[in-house]
Amino acid sequence: MDDMRIVERTVNTHASKISAKGVQVHYGATHALKDVDVEILENTVTAFIGPSGCGKSTFLRCLNRMNDTIPSCRVDGAITLDGEDIYDPRVDPVRLRARVGMVFQKPNPFPKSIYDNVAYGPKIHGLARTKAELDEIVETSLRKAALWNEAKDRLAAPGTGLSGGQQQRLCIARAIATSPEVLLMDEPCSALDPIATAQVEELIDELRASFSVVIVTHSMQQAARVSQKTAFFHLGNLVEYGETGEVFTNPKDPRTEAYITGRIG
Repeated sequence: MDDMRIVERTVNTHASKISAKGVQVHYGATHALKDVDVEILENTVTAFIGPSGCGKSTFLRCLNRMNDTIPSCRVDGAITLDGEDIYDPRVDPVRLRARVGMVFQKPNPFPKSIYDNVAYGPKIHGLARTKAELDEIVETSLRKAALWNEAKDRLAAPGTGLSGGQQQRLCIARAIATSPEVLLMDEPCSALDPIATAQVEELIDELRASFSVVIVTHSMQQAARVSQKTAFFHLGNLVEYGETGEVFTNPKDPRTEAYITGRIG
């Protein structure tokens, strides 16, 4: 227990990495997110929980401007990364997405070799000057994604030939190969079996030493296991945000309590 308390105290000292203030999202006439304020801390796993359609994935996609790809979507308010407005017209969304990586719900490796899946981002962003540097990035990323031992003898084999859990870890390796500062994960375990889920959860805990991690999850048990901070969304509102232990054991808002106890959802 002492270790737990030490972890929770140190979490509070972490600096803010992403700051969102007054964020509103509209899809055409639909008001999907209403006035969201939240701080994403450095080297911390933040879980977004809430019922389907509550706005948690919409907000996640605001953090690396993935909503830019939806013509009817309008984002208002301010989101900063290290104090820089990510919606400033001078910010290149492609470069932003190298700093704020994303892992999706279903594993989606490119139809390329394991090596080329991981090397793709560093190549297009010019992060490696030589083949040796690229080899090192690929190996380091696969090691960080706990996939190196399984993949090192088959780097030329297609990524699509891996198991579901391995494919998702390959996608994590691909996302971290550009050395992002933030890693967004949209229900990364929903298509995986319990063993692969446990492996990815263990990996998430290790990744927070290097990244700020934000995970959208339908599983409250998963949020409780992997995160230090939790944000509860309901009907487009950010209802509550705080230390994960506090949110689950002593929620301040009755809507949070109703969701956690299964009365709404």
